[in-house]
Amino acid sequence: MRCSVFLLCAAILVACGQHKSRPTGQTELGAEGPVGRELTRGLPGEPRTLDPQLADDTYSSQVIRDLYEGLTSEDRSGKVVPGVASSWTVDPTGTTYTFQLREEARWSNGDRIFANEFVEGLRRAVDPKTASGSAALLSIIKGASDITAGRKKPTDLRVTAISASSIQIELERPAPYLLEILSQPIAAPFHAQNNLLPASSGEMRAHVVTNGPYILKARVPGSFIELERNIRYWDAAHVAIERVRYVNAESEATEVREYAAGQLDMTFTIPTPDVKRLAEKYGNQVQIAPILATQYLAFNLSEPPMRDNRDLRQALSMAVDRDFIAEYVIEGVTPAYSFVAKGINGYVSPEYAWASWSRERRLDYARRLFLHAGYSERNPLRLKLYFSRDEGLQRLMVAVAGSWKQNLGVESELISDEFRVFLAGRRDKKRWDVARIGWTADYDDPTSFLDVFASGSSENDGSYLSPAFNESLNSAEMEPNGEKRTELLRRAEQSLLDDYPIVPIYFYNSRRLVKPDIGGATTTPMNRTYTKQLFWRAPP
Repeated sequence: MRCSVFLLCAAILVACGQHKSRPTGQTELGAEGPVGRELTRGLPGEPRTLDPQLADDTYSSQVIRDLYEGLTSEDRSGKVVPGVASSWTVDPTGTTYTFQLREEARWSNGDRIFANEFVEGLRRAVDPKTASGSAALLSIIKGASDITAGRKKPTDLRVTAISASSIQIELERPAPYLLEILSQPIAAPFHAQNNLLPASSGEMRAHVVTNGPYILKARVPGSFIELERNIRYWDAAHVAIERVRYVNAESEATEVREYAAGQLDMTFTIPTPDVKRLAEKYGNQVQIAPILATQYLAFNLSEPPMRDNRDLRQALSMAVDRDFIAEYVIEGVTPAYSFVAKGINGYVSPEYAWASWSRERRLDYARRLFLHAGYSERNPLRLKLYFSRDEGLQRLMVAVAGSWKQNLGVESELISDEFRVFLAGRRDKKRWDVARIGWTADYDDPTSFLDVFASGSSENDGSYLSPAFNESLNSAEMEPNGEKRTELLRRAEQSLLDDYPIVPIYFYNSRRLVKPDIGGATTTPMNRTYTKQLFWRAPP
């Protein structure tokens, strides 16, 4: 047996008996009163999966963070804090981390969490058979890249259970952001019982064993996902919300309507044209904050007309009126003339040389490039623009198509799919010439953005390949000096900008509505809000 009756009873006593103090203003747990109320959170898109090793989209990760916990976690400000690991040490080289697991950490079925289950989870994440879209996050671990490339076996990953409650992770090079990566869904432990699920199914049954603050109670695809507080979670006494229901709204506008009708306590986002109106109506229930995320267009470099035509790609990039979009289409965002989002610690991006030019000068240059690329009124360019179905994105893509039509005479066909369909559809290069992509940092480092375009990256939708870019990125990986590493990363980003495989459009702000009786709802730079950090405010 994995766990004796004595250990199981002890785990329940620990979970119910420790950490009696609560944040100021937070109500106590109990069967009656506000704590018995179900928290409803909006999701304007269907999560692709609830499997932590398979998740690579925002909506899936939002729910999974409630269901699973890694060795590390995050506090309300986004700072790394202990998760299942109570502590860790780092050797003098900065390449070997040793984590000590909590004795009281339990799975939702009462089994104790063992170090080897983190080993299995990490091996599963890099196994090519799993086909995880987030496997590149773990490339810093020794052996990971060779395993995902099929050159080594998953058991060659340099992650070792040195005891039942201690795990050692060896890195290719020093990477302080490892602690942030280990808080991500992909680094969750793996329970043997979950082998009953196919590795690539992306599905999750209600009886699956999880280790986070919540367990899955019900899921109706396209409708809702219902979670319940996990009484065996090691910090269950500090989890104030008993039940949470994620509601799959059809759109941002639907979220707002459901919020106004009292059917949602929190929206995932709100339509930008409605921000001013909603702020006037709801006041500080509207939360807006900058986050580390970039909205961009990816060119399909595997097919004509984008392949081998840099002049065309540059002309299209220069013709997009980012300032108009930021002022009138997606209000409140920051126009992007680089790819790495502003706010990354210790890093300032290079920008396009023409970023400071007047609009007239940009357009004149873009039109000359367009002609040189072989297109004109007599030989018009026709493009298929692909994006996920959403009112805000529809407005954005109409604005982009309008800029190209007005300034270059481009004819655009707008194609949209429901979010889950889009995630699969963007892999089919025959369907699109230009795809709308949004990228949010997984950790506070430029590589969280730049690795998207590294050779072999599964997120490199446009099939960008540049020896100069890869050389700078690889050199940065091996550079121990912080200043030199930063300069190499800037050089890599400059190569990306010079090649024009993408069109950065703007840097995101998080926008949402939150009911005034919910406490703990703060926005982190990575735009994550764990339900375990929320609580019902005591009545005034």
